[in-house]
Amino acid sequence: MENKKAIYQIKDLNHSIMRYCYEIGASKENMPTPAQMQILHYISSKKDKKVYQRDIALALGLRRATLSEILKTMERNKLISRVPDKTDTRIKRIILSENTKEKFNAVKQTLDETEKALLKNINKKDLEIFLKVISQMQENLKEERMDIC
Repeated sequence: MENKKAIYQIKDLNHSIMRYCYEIGASKENMPTPAQMQILHYISSKKDKKVYQRDIALALGLRRATLSEILKTMERNKLISRVPDKTDTRIKRIILSENTKEKFNAVKQTLDETEKALLKNINKKDLEIFLKVISQMQENLKEERMDIC
């Protein structure tokens, strides 16, 4: 390892993951961004429940303005629709388009295959430590951001 800084290793790992996804069949045109994928996963996990922008923002820790821009792009790309709620027209429900459900399942399968390859030959204890370290890194940044604001 030439450059051992954690930040570069994380960036390189992310790049390798995306490259692998494309090599095993995901097309760049059909591959949602990681943020879009998290949103799609969240919405699809809610099954028949109504999902609103504020629910997504809270669940994923995204700022309203950031999420709004992502949702605009997703709507423009016909991944989702925003429809006025029947009980409160000031808020809009977020729903997946029909073709997105199919696309999401295909991308999810690619990500599952990628994760399987990624975790090959890594024992459970090492994975637990890795996930704990990643979680602590996220917490560290969250605390630092709070100190800045």
